[in-house]
Amino acid sequence: MLLALTAAIAVGSSSFGAAQAASRGSVVVFPVIYDKSGTDTSRAKAKEAMNEIFKKGGLKVVDEAGATKIWAAKKFASPTITRPPSKDNLVSLGKAIGVKYVCSASVTFHTRSIWVNLGPKTISTCHVTLTIVDSQTGKIVHEADAEGRSDEKSDNLKIAGAILISPLVTAVSGGPKTPQESRAAQIASARALEKFIIVE
Repeated sequence: MLLALTAAIAVGSSSFGAAQAASRGSVVVFPVIYDKSGTDTSRAKAKEAMNEIFKKGGLKVVDEAGATKIWAAKKFASPTITRPPSKDNLVSLGKAIGVKYVCSASVTFHTRSIWVNLGPKTISTCHVTLTIVDSQTGKIVHEADAEGRSDEKSDNLKIAGAILISPLVTAVSGGPKTPQESRAAQIASARALEKFIIVE
């Protein structure tokens, strides 16, 4: 299964770049919502990972600056973790920008220190919940609720590496929390978007 998924991405380097770019169109990642957890750097890494994954999948990623202005102009409510944006607002935003897809996401982190063998170890878990709407049909085309843990060491990481452009952040055991959170954010983002991006 893993080999098949990896092969699909490898083929995508050429086929996604041509056929998929034309068939799947453009996307804006907005809004991305956070709670009080996570550093500014790790939050930015989560959003960066989502944009990279869409690009790797052959979609044209539109800068969020225009989305921010349009959201404010339409006087839509500021979304929060407990009050995410409505489907109708996302569809309206996509039509105003002229993109096929709008991806809204919420990102939270849980970073802690655990005792392993002879010393403490810093680990982080990132939780990504996202919704993708098709602004042309007005339908939700993908929803996901995914987690990534910074100290994961499994074959699943190969999938994350395959659909990201930047390499996974190196997180040193017992080191600062930002690299741990950033790595966890990349893994969680990859898991959340894997089934949307990979077309077998």
